[in-house]
Amino acid sequence: MRQRETLPAVTDAADPSTSTAVPARDDRLHQPWRLAVAAVELVLAVAAGWAATWCWGSAVTTVTIHADDGTELVSHVYEGNWIGLAFVAAAVAGLLLVDGARQIVLGVRTRRRRRRRVSPQARPADAR
Repeated sequence: MRQRETLPAVTDAADPSTSTAVPARDDRLHQPWRLAVAAVELVLAVAAGWAATWCWGSAVTTVTIHADDGTELVSHVYEGNWIGLAFVAAAVAGLLLVDGARQIVLGVRTRRRRRRRVSPQARPADAR
């Protein structure tokens, strides 16, 4: 006759020494120092936005040619390397803004850690 396998009790799942389940919320993510990281990222995002604007302005060159008959020809030359650098700087600024917002959320939503009570049923057998 076969013996039935007994499943662990629900309270055993709360014990980290016997459980392999991943906790629903990781308290290591929510730290107040993330607000300082967010401030630095937001300053860097402003600097990257300024760099994108400056690169875009440097990408356009106006060329004026005066003809012999007195006409004036005006051309705008767009330099691709500066335009590409402006797009890269804008993308970096956008990523820094998104990650800065994430850091703010993780820094603000910190909670005091409460000590979790472990029921006698959930304690390992050697701790009793």
